[in-house]
Amino acid sequence: MKESVLDGKRILAVDDEPDVLAVLEEEILSACRNCIFDKATTYEQANQLIRSWTYELIILDIMGVRGFDLLELAVAHR
Repeated sequence: MKESVLDGKRILAVDDEPDVLAVLEEEILSACRNCIFDKATTYEQANQLIRSWTYELIILDIMGVRGFDLLELAVAHR
């Protein structure tokens, strides 16, 4: 398997629909087995994860989980 640019990276996906998160997780982990994939279904879960870890990539649902607020939080914690 070819090395991925995501190898060793921590990724967070935030969406209020668990099935969307499941598809993202499956696709990302199949392309990059050596990345760490976290997921959250609520603003509160995502807020706690962003404050606890440094993420190289965050995928946000803008409408369902206050994505713009989480974006501001993520930028502040860089």
